[in-house]
Amino acid sequence: MLKRIIGLVLTLGILGTAGSVAAQEEELQRLVNESQQQQDDLQQIPGGDLPGLGQDLVSGKIRLPTGEEVEKLRISQDREIDPDTYIVGPGDVIQLYVWGEFDLSYMLQVDPEGYVLIPTVGAFDVSGLTLTEAKAHVLDAALDKYPGVDVTINLASMRFFTAYVTGAVLKEGSFTIHPTTRVSDLIELAGGYTDELRGTSFQDDVGGQKVTRVRQIVNQATSRRSIQLIHGDNTVEVVDLSMFLATGNVELNPYVRMGDVVKVTFRDKMMFVFGAVNRPGRHEFQPGDTIEDLVNLAQGLRLDAPLVRVELWRFRSGTEETEVIELGSNEEGKPGFTYEDIRHVELQSNDMLFIRARSLWQQMPTTLVYGEVKYRGRYRIIPGVTRLKDVVMMAGGLSKDASLIGAKVVRTKMRSKIDPELERLRSLRRVTGLAGLDGEDKAYLKTKAREQKGRASVDFERLFIENDEDQNIFLESGDVIYIPTKRRTISVSGQMQKPGLIDYKPGLSVRYYMEKAGGYTYEANKGGARLIRARTATREELDLKSIVGPGDEIWVPQRERVNYWAFFQSTMRTVAETLTLVVLVRSF
Repeated sequence: MLKRIIGLVLTLGILGTAGSVAAQEEELQRLVNESQQQQDDLQQIPGGDLPGLGQDLVSGKIRLPTGEEVEKLRISQDREIDPDTYIVGPGDVIQLYVWGEFDLSYMLQVDPEGYVLIPTVGAFDVSGLTLTEAKAHVLDAALDKYPGVDVTINLASMRFFTAYVTGAVLKEGSFTIHPTTRVSDLIELAGGYTDELRGTSFQDDVGGQKVTRVRQIVNQATSRRSIQLIHGDNTVEVVDLSMFLATGNVELNPYVRMGDVVKVTFRDKMMFVFGAVNRPGRHEFQPGDTIEDLVNLAQGLRLDAPLVRVELWRFRSGTEETEVIELGSNEEGKPGFTYEDIRHVELQSNDMLFIRARSLWQQMPTTLVYGEVKYRGRYRIIPGVTRLKDVVMMAGGLSKDASLIGAKVVRTKMRSKIDPELERLRSLRRVTGLAGLDGEDKAYLKTKAREQKGRASVDFERLFIENDEDQNIFLESGDVIYIPTKRRTISVSGQMQKPGLIDYKPGLSVRYYMEKAGGYTYEANKGGARLIRARTATREELDLKSIVGPGDEIWVPQRERVNYWAFFQSTMRTVAETLTLVVLVRSF
């Protein structure tokens, strides 16, 4: 800018066509003033109360932020500023435009005492006023000074200020925030609630060095519904952040003002809801809560089934006895009711609300078919009516590569059922090992470990080849039908010379496949070799004359090596201990 001005001066001097020297100097001064005004406008950055910002002590100019200071000036908003509720305070910058016979523009920053100074007009106290009130105050004064012109006023930038957080948060103290900071934002700046702490240690900065400190944790739940927002005039707002999160009503999560104190307390009383709600369980109680409040905290009613009955369980005053209050029932012989009839019922501390809905309402029972069928996927069934062959036909029938050997129906309902005896034996084995189990227990564990839980007893070959209707079982919702692909190889694994897959040839015995695999290795445990049937997944002792079926597997384990030296040492130690015991006994 200054280079342009100097160039202009030189041009004026050389050409000598701009009139008198006085006129040139007047024009130059105007250009300099405009340039300085533009630079001053650019430097009018709010946030003089932040570290590193404000006026330079030497020049008196407001300097631009640098480095991390810039990030502190990024003010995020969740909506437009409402001038009727926004409270003006020190650090706010108001822009004043004057239009008409002449144009003026002022950037007016509210000083630390709460005053805004309008050049040639005066100083006005605007701190604590709403933005609407402050605009009206400044507008009246400007119009008195400059009648016959248009005046426009707007909030150019927001200030930063200090607020405080105390109570059940990780970092109590003061924090620099802005006017669009809500209570939940300030609590997050304070590290969150103490009952959300995931560890007992944290890193602290002491003298530029990282130091690990240990927190003293109070094992008590913090309140989200009785947070106190204490204003500078000692008025108190009770903030319900649980209801804010449940309903999304931002009015329940107010903005924090300059000097406010947010006090997070511990949770006191509870209430409970079970049944047809989206988030059953316990919720914090506040005096005046109704069924509607509790249902809102539980994320609303589940609408997948009609209400049948609503009960309220309540402790009798001063006793441990409870009474059951029936609030409404849609059962036969009883007058009907709706949620609207009960939502305004007021609750008490420790009340338990049970909202019963009709079970299995409008459920769509289905079964899943995958594998070698024409149309894989899920199909609707009617329990007690639809049979296995019906669903396979719905799926377009078996493909040409379908293998009935290994095909199965898995009843998923049964897979989730717990076997108490199996769990008991597993727990016992974890504590004592196999030594703590007798022969029957070990056999039970081995059998259950090989069992395919939930598998229905169905012979697909008898059903689809021999048309044995005894195998055409009724299907239940959640059943899975699996049709594998034909296996044209036999797997020979373990201690064989050439283990791997061998082409299946109908009618041949184990001996053929053993020869194809090159025979046993030196390490083979021949007595432990097994033939695993694809049809039943059972293990048979290996008989060279047994006929192998498609998909069967031959497995030969490795022979256990005996360390004779270790065995000898153990035996000699035992003999020595026995002889020593005999000598001691005889000496007495």
